[in-house]
Order: sequence, then structure tokens, then C-alpha cells
Amino acid sequence: MVRQGVRLRLTRSPHHKMKFFKKIQTLNVFWKKVIIFSVIIGLGTPLVFLIGKNFQKRTKEFNKEEFLEKLSFEELKEEMETERGDELKEKMAELKELMGELERMAQEVSTSTTSTTSTTSTNHQ
Repeated sequence: MVRQGVRLRLTRSPHHKMKFFKKIQTLNVFWKKVIIFSVIIGLGTPLVFLIGKNFQKRTKEFNKEEFLEKLSFEELKEEMETERGDELKEKMAELKELMGELERMAQEVSTSTTSTTSTTSTNHQ
């Protein structure tokens, strides 16, 4: 039996959604924040759970020996010693030369300033 005065709606009109959003817009800021954080927590919790499960699965399937073989440290060491080692030695030699030149220039500047200050002090006497 159907009660009198009760109408059963099978579909909702688009105006119903608008009323819902208008109602949310008229809420206090505190309740708006509660709704937003509830939605974020509601969506974020399952995602974190799935990410954690996926991480556990990948760590169980991880093959350490195969990974270390792919890295091949010996080949990397050989490359570093041959190509990079020679380049680094050349760069270090250039830097040492530049440092020597800078030291010589600094000595020349310091000797020239001391000689000019001594000559100016003798001229004033």
C-alpha cells in the first residue's frame, strides 16, 4: 500500500543538485572546511592503502642480485679511471698553474704597493 500524499521520485532533477550546492555555499566556513577535509580523507585513505600494498608487492618481487648485475660497478670504476681520471688530472694541472700565476701577481701587487707607500712617505718628509 502506498500512503497518500507521498510521491515517489525515481529520477532527480538538475535543480536538486543546485539546491545541494547552494546549501553548501550558505554554510559556515568551519563546516565547509569539515566537508572538504572529510572528502580529502575519504579519498586519500584508500589511495594510501593501495600505494602501500603496491610498494610491499614491489619490494617482495625485487631481485637484488639482478639489480647489482645491471649496475656493474667494475665497469663504472674502469670508465671513471680512464676517461674522467685523465680529464681531472689535466684540469688539476691547469688549476695549479693558475694558482701559481695568481700568487705571483699577488706578490707583485703587494711589493709594488709597499714600494709606493715607502716612496710617498719619504717624499713627504
